[in-house]
Amino acid sequence: MNGHLSEEQWVAAVLRQSDEATAKHLGECSICLREVASFNSAAGAAREQARSAIAQPEIFWRRQRERISSRLATRAFVHPWKRWAWAIATVVLILLASTLISRNEPRVQSTEETDPDDALLLSVQQSIQSDLPRALGPAALLTREMSRRATTQK
Repeated sequence: MNGHLSEEQWVAAVLRQSDEATAKHLGECSICLREVASFNSAAGAAREQARSAIAQPEIFWRRQRERISSRLATRAFVHPWKRWAWAIATVVLILLASTLISRNEPRVQSTEETDPDDALLLSVQQSIQSDLPRALGPAALLTREMSRRATTQK
């Protein structure tokens, strides 16, 4: 057999329902044998503990219930509404902080309507000033003068 036991073989070995190959492997592999023995000893100890608990008289279990009840009676009870209040306050603070952080400045809208002629003039001026051929130099000078006058008159 290559390697160690598979999960199915390991379970069968623990339940003592293993086949010949598993039994042969356990005879040869000390690691798997130790693992199965360790599990069997832990399961045996748990089984013994359960049996000893079952064997306890009724008075033992009554005293256990009384001790547990007395401990619960002296324990301070925390009202769940306090936890909910803290949780709600935390959520409200987070929402408020995110609202204040993400708030954009309101844009000031111009009450003046733009004149379509001025918009056309500005677009012509921008196109003239960008990569201007020499022949249009005087027109650019004229456009600059017109725009300077328009800004001083406002």
